[in-house]
Amino acid sequence: MLSTAIVIFRETVEVALILGIVLAATRGLAGRMKWIWGGFAGGVAGAGIVALFTETISAAAHGVGQEFFNAMILFAAAIVIGWTVLWMHTHAREMAARFKKIGQEVVEGRTPHYTLALIICLAMLREGSETVLFIYGMMLSGQTASSIIMGSAVGVTAGIGVGVALYYGLLKLSTRHMFRVTTWLLVALVAGLTAQAAGFLSAAGHFGNLSETVWDSSWLLADNSILGKTLHSLIGYTAHPTEIQLMFYAATLLTLITLLNVTGRKTHRAPATVAAMLLLALTTFTPRDALAIGTISSPNVHEGEMELEYKGSVTFDDNDAKDDDQDHELEAYYGFTDRFKGSVELKFEKGPHEDLSVKAFELGAYFQFFEAGEYWMDSGIKLAYAHAIHDSDADAVEAKLLLEKQTADFVHRANIKVEKEVGSHSENGVETGIDWVSRYLYDKSFEPGIEVRSNFGNSDDSPSYSEQKHYVGPAAYGEFGHGWKYQSAVLFGVSNAAADVAARWMIEYEFAI
Repeated sequence: MLSTAIVIFRETVEVALILGIVLAATRGLAGRMKWIWGGFAGGVAGAGIVALFTETISAAAHGVGQEFFNAMILFAAAIVIGWTVLWMHTHAREMAARFKKIGQEVVEGRTPHYTLALIICLAMLREGSETVLFIYGMMLSGQTASSIIMGSAVGVTAGIGVGVALYYGLLKLSTRHMFRVTTWLLVALVAGLTAQAAGFLSAAGHFGNLSETVWDSSWLLADNSILGKTLHSLIGYTAHPTEIQLMFYAATLLTLITLLNVTGRKTHRAPATVAAMLLLALTTFTPRDALAIGTISSPNVHEGEMELEYKGSVTFDDNDAKDDDQDHELEAYYGFTDRFKGSVELKFEKGPHEDLSVKAFELGAYFQFFEAGEYWMDSGIKLAYAHAIHDSDADAVEAKLLLEKQTADFVHRANIKVEKEVGSHSENGVETGIDWVSRYLYDKSFEPGIEVRSNFGNSDDSPSYSEQKHYVGPAAYGEFGHGWKYQSAVLFGVSNAAADVAARWMIEYEFAI
């Protein structure tokens, strides 16, 4: 019910704002109401026709790929709602100015009266069609007719109330704050719709190697509980998510959050930035050749800064046992203070001759010891807990010492890692490793460097140098667009256990919240 109420409320408020702007701009114009209400009725009728054809198409699809049809409806609803959120985010002021100008031109006699009916009709048709598509998608995802009707009633009532209050100047709250709250709620809703659509496709036999259940949280919050049903309709919660559903959910959130921040800034580099974001979303879904080598983290933390990262890596070797070893990670960081930031990470792995699958979900905490530049070297620590997705794998705890030294022309950074498996299926001993990078500050868009990666293996095995994994090779760091950063490296194995060549890449987007 809540998801329906939020969408209907948002759509109603948008219509109310358009009506309010037109009414205010045409105040004193004789006969304006018949044109405005005529346009309103026309828009409602048009939305009704859309609803009629949606039902007709649905009836025709029964028995012929119904899961696929349901998924397409949910994807369509997600695209329309997501597009509306982005459009309103960037064109709200422009829209208000345009409608006000049209109203003034009608009053001055430079534009015919029927223009009022046309703009109101088109506004109602757009908002009504979006509402029809969303409601049908909610029916496919399991919402009952009573909850949809109740949610619609609540949304319409609240939306009309806000619209009337805004028109008469009774509402002192900024509409900017109201739209900001509903925008973020709709972002979560769109991510839930795409995840549910992925679930339908998975049930139809698609994504075979990514259709395994990642976890079972029914012991904590069952799908059929009141709160479970509410969260399912609001943000797409399910107690038994599959790997592909999590991938769609994470990629949709990443895409919408990035677009909201990119389109909110007027910059000539926005098209390139959006293109890079789309490339990031595509690589999230497309298994690329990769290797389990992550970024070398800085100890410095910035309060209020959000970082979204995609990391990938691959090995190349004539020996099939070491070739095509892939690693993909989606990670989000947030600086809660100027000394502490938290992170959440989803890890995907693919061993030689294996399919790509979700391996672990990690929670991390970064602590910066001192102010940046206060001592000769900046330092901090990362503490993390990784929960294995599959029962056959072990959980792990990690501590990583973060060191950094910056001069006028160079940045030197080192991470010293200790990792211990815990729980069932865990091994004794600890894994240790050191990663190092030195890069030359040539230009913000291109900083060449060299990376050294050393994994010393499990302490209980006492591996020799040839049994350890050591890599060294050139790397490139840089920035492009506003808030975008990249890293890439081609590393060469210098020990027998390492692959001949390992490539890694990272795309990161930073913004302040």
